Amino acid sequence: MLSAAEQQKVTADNVFTFKLFNKLNSANTAKANIFASPLSVSFALGMTSNGAAGTTLDAFKNTLNFTGMTQGGVNSYYNNLITNLPQLDPNTTLKIANSIWYKQGFDALPAFLQTSNDSFHAKSQVLDFSDPGAKDKINKWVSDQTAGKIPSIIDNIPPDAVMYLVNALYFKSIWKEKFDKEATAKRGFMLEDSSSIQADFMNNTMHVNLFEDAGVSVAELPYSNDKYSMVIVMPKNSTVDDMVADMDADKWQLWMGHLSSTKTEVALPTFRFSYDATLNDALISLGMGIAFSKNADFSRINPNAALQITNVRHKAYIEVNEDGTTAAAATSVEVGITAAPLNQVIINRPFFFAIREMKSGLIIFTGTVYDPTK
Repeated sequence: MLSAAEQQKVTADNVFTFKLFNKLNSANTAKANIFASPLSVSFALGMTSNGAAGTTLDAFKNTLNFTGMTQGGVNSYYNNLITNLPQLDPNTTLKIANSIWYKQGFDALPAFLQTSNDSFHAKSQVLDFSDPGAKDKINKWVSDQTAGKIPSIIDNIPPDAVMYLVNALYFKSIWKEKFDKEATAKRGFMLEDSSSIQADFMNNTMHVNLFEDAGVSVAELPYSNDKYSMVIVMPKNSTVDDMVADMDADKWQLWMGHLSSTKTEVALPTFRFSYDATLNDALISLGMGIAFSKNADFSRINPNAALQITNVRHKAYIEVNEDGTTAAAATSVEVGITAAPLNQVIINRPFFFAIREMKSGLIIFTGTVYDPTK
């Protein structure tokens, strides 16, 4: 599916995934559950990068790890993912959709819109941003693409906004070996403060891929046909925050390389929650500050307008139950005028998890669960 160069971009995407997720987790002082799709963010920013030039484009390349790739190669990579990932497994629904919405009277260069359509399958639409119903059209598109799991991405359209570049991801799959709903039962789950709550745990004896060392227990639960999987990483002697802070793509790859198949008892809590975040601070701290400043260069969108990114919004939803997993995410970029085998796998403490494509290793979603009942 992927060329050698594109497989290297998967590795680069996973580097971005851990950098971004670490920023989100470190800012999570309330210890709320987190769920995000850095891949959705990467799609939205990758599409936006086609409008950037000069040092602004360099900031996109460095943050998203495009370095060493031509812009054409980057666009080909995203196009490959959009075209091929949804076709891997007939029992898995994966929708990747992109769109561009721009203000009536604002001139977007035809070449930019054409590249977005050709490489990202992004349809462009002109809207009267002064119309109170304009945001509803964008939100309806997001809701439609995510089967209603992300009902909206934009609360209001500010006067200086001229364009929204939006990505939506939707994932639904069944476990390779389902859990019996009759076996689901209450069990203790230890919180970060060492107190315990009762949560609904799914239980089954099944084939999973496992690895453990002195610091972590890693369990991979495949979805149908071994095309996608959920990987759960639970710390042994540290908090999940400390573990996530120490995680990177190299450590992740080491763990993935040591997974081995084992038949064992699995006890995993059911959980369902939503997440909503503004990513400006995280992306600025990762090196994209110029794109958010008056010095931004988006001349490949419109050479006559002083443009900058004014807001990057991300929403995500996850539900894990006995049948499988439903997950969705949406990212909007607002552009405005400047101004070892185990006997048991019992996931009973806060944990990190990721949903990945198993062959390439591309991570699609990431999350931390502090309390599965919230």
